[in-house]
Amino acid sequence: MTKKRSLFVFIIILLLLIGCSNEKKEKYFKGIVSEVTDTYFIVIPNEGEPIKDMGDKVWVPKKVVSADGVPDISVDDRIQVLYKDAEKSDDGIKLDVVFAIYKESKIE
Repeated sequence: MTKKRSLFVFIIILLLLIGCSNEKKEKYFKGIVSEVTDTYFIVIPNEGEPIKDMGDKVWVPKKVVSADGVPDISVDDRIQVLYKDAEKSDDGIKLDVVFAIYKESKIE
């Protein structure tokens, strides 16, 4: 009986650990705004950012999920972008869903 109970507890703990390790974390990157269009910010990711492996230019849509909306952003502003997925295209990297955009000065 004790062995069965120990095995049961072990299996429950193992399942909990496996479930926790599969949690998705939000993806984000920091960069400098190089251009502002009507619907997008074009951002150059900082060196060392994982998204930079896909390309040097990221098209960040101005439409975000955050209730705070998009801050007033200009060329040369340093920003952080939280997003769901990125897709490489001929023009650069395009983000699917953007959760939030923050000015780097507001993060620190």
